[in-house]
Amino acid sequence: MSPTPVIAVCGVVTAVLTFLFPRTAAGPIAGPAEAARAVQAAPVERGFQRFSWLNAWADHHTAPGGAAADRLDGVPRMRIVVSHLRRTRSDFGVLAEVEAPQRSALASFGREFAVVATPDATDDVVFYRRSVFRLVSRETVTMYYRDGARVTAPVVVLEQRASGQRVGILPVHFPATLPSAPGQRRWRDLDARIVEAVVARAEVPMIVAGDFNQRNDILCDLTSPETGLISPLASHQDCATAARAPIDQAFFSAPLRPDRYQAHSGPSVRRATDHAAFYEARVRLSPSSGR
Repeated sequence: MSPTPVIAVCGVVTAVLTFLFPRTAAGPIAGPAEAARAVQAAPVERGFQRFSWLNAWADHHTAPGGAAADRLDGVPRMRIVVSHLRRTRSDFGVLAEVEAPQRSALASFGREFAVVATPDATDDVVFYRRSVFRLVSRETVTMYYRDGARVTAPVVVLEQRASGQRVGILPVHFPATLPSAPGQRRWRDLDARIVEAVVARAEVPMIVAGDFNQRNDILCDLTSPETGLISPLASHQDCATAARAPIDQAFFSAPLRPDRYQAHSGPSVRRATDHAAFYEARVRLSPSSGR
C-alpha cells in the first residue's frame, strides 16, 4: 500500500483516514473464559448495541514499585473488567490505559472479545464481541500526551455481522494538568482538533471515547454543531450548566442516537480502577445510522 497522505491540523501532521482499505484483524485471542459471577443484563433490543468505556488503570501504577503498589495489580483488575463486560452484555467499547500484562489477561480471560491495540507501551484499545462484529479496517493517528509526547491511537471500523452496518471508533487519552505536569491544556486542545479532523473525514458514523481529563469543557467543545458529535450527558446548548461531567466520556455521531447511559460504580469497580465508574450507553446500528 502506498504511504498514507497527511494533512496539517493546527500545525501538526496527522493521518488522513479514508476507511477504504480493510486490514488484517487483531490476532487470535485464546484461553479459558472466566465465569461471570453476577446476573447478566437483559439482551439489548434488536437494532441496538451496548457500547462501554472505562479507564483500566495502567499496570505500572499497581506493579511493584508503582505509586499504588498496595492495590491489586493489572491482571486481577482486568479479570474484574472482563466480568463486568460479560455481566452488562457489552458488545464493543474502549479501554483506556492498557499495558502488556493487561492485554495478555484480556486475551486469556476474555476470549469472546477481539482487541485492536497499538505498539505503544501504554495503550488505548478498542474491543468488540466476535459474535457481534467483524473488523473491517484499522488505521492509526498520532495524538499527544503529557508535554507533547506522541502517542498512537487506533481508528477502527467494525461491521455488525447481522445487519452489515458499520461504525468507527477512536479511543483517546488526553493529558491531565497536574502539579508535576502543568500547562497541558495546549495538548488537550490540540488532541480535540485532531479528533474533529478524524470525525470530519470518516465515511461511517463515529464514536470517540476514553479519558479526556476534562469535564464540561470538553463536553461543550466536542458537541459543538461543527463536529457532528453528540453526548448522552447533555446537548451543546445545556453543556455548560449540566451536572458535573466525568472525565471518562463518549461522543457519538448523531445518527447513532445514544441513550440509556449508565455509570457503574461499587466495590468491584473501585478495586479495578482509580476512576469513579465504568460507563455504557446504547447505540442504534441500523440503515438510518449511516452518514
